[in-house]
Amino acid sequence: MQNNTVIIVEDDADVRHRLSQLINAHEDFELLHTAATLAEGLAALQQYKPDILLTDLGLPDGSGIEIIQAIEKLHLDCQAMVISGFQDETIVFKALEAGASAYILKHDESTKITDAIIAMMSGGAPISPIIARLMLQKFQSPMQKSRALPEALTERQTKILKLVSQGFSSKEIGEKLEISYYTVTTHIKNIYNKLQVNSRTEALHEAMKLGLIT
Repeated sequence: MQNNTVIIVEDDADVRHRLSQLINAHEDFELLHTAATLAEGLAALQQYKPDILLTDLGLPDGSGIEIIQAIEKLHLDCQAMVISGFQDETIVFKALEAGASAYILKHDESTKITDAIIAMMSGGAPISPIIARLMLQKFQSPMQKSRALPEALTERQTKILKLVSQGFSSKEIGEKLEISYYTVTTHIKNIYNKLQVNSRTEALHEAMKLGLIT
């Protein structure tokens, strides 16, 4: 099986080195290039066409959001994960709207970066717990809690959804509930169908509107 290729865009040399070590040490990934600026990141994205983009947002010459947006403009089959220190809700949502599939805080010790990447490549949307709470607070609306579900979630599905909202990956949820990773992903797909959404981010938004999670 061919490894997933990765480029890293991060201006902090220490963080860039740490991320590079994590990627190089993992058998499923191949690090193609690292960049320290927006211009270098855009050039690397176009040249290497990676499967995975790991990018900071605050770069010396601009925002990593521009690199995320470039994925669609270049018609690349690439998943973008933000690894940043920014917790401002405006920046978080701009990154997600631009097409980021995951948002991890660079100093978040509760989330293993490589596990988060694998979860993202499996269709998940890993989000640091702090960011997940920020999203829930943003979309909380008491007026919408009385809305009925198109189809009721089971008790197990509701429990899984709450764990998703806390930023846990599918693997971690499986360990907590003592079920397999594949059972978790099946439950998540069924949750998507019931909530009529296509991603974890959308599922959290809809669940918050419906009062399923607080």
